Amino acid sequence: MRTLHTLLFGTMLAVSAAACKHPGSAKLEGHWKGTRADGVPPGVQDAANSFALGTEIIVKGNQITVTTPAAKGQTSTYVVDDENKTTVVLHTEKDGPNAKETFALGEDGKTMTWRLGEGRTIVFQKVQD
Repeated sequence: MRTLHTLLFGTMLAVSAAACKHPGSAKLEGHWKGTRADGVPPGVQDAANSFALGTEIIVKGNQITVTTPAAKGQTSTYVVDDENKTTVVLHTEKDGPNAKETFALGEDGKTMTWRLGEGRTIVFQKVQD
């Protein structure tokens, strides 16, 4: 009998944990490739564009992988903090809820802008895999 209770309790915990998983945002789902940087001083525009061109984001469910010229494929679980028709605000479990990231999506669903703060952005194009 004790084994049955232990098994049932373990199953209930597993189901509860699965129910608490955040599904992510369908708007972000897919493979995104950086195309350019905006909002940077003219003296660093070329370097910022090079950085943007080397940046990719892949989103599957609630997992986000960001690759930059400086860091290859860093993956983390993310949580959506706010979402509306054109904007998704999220944080990763790795960085915590005080490190929010904002992504604005084009109406066509094929462009996305990562707002980095102070007017700086990276513009992305959705890649057809």
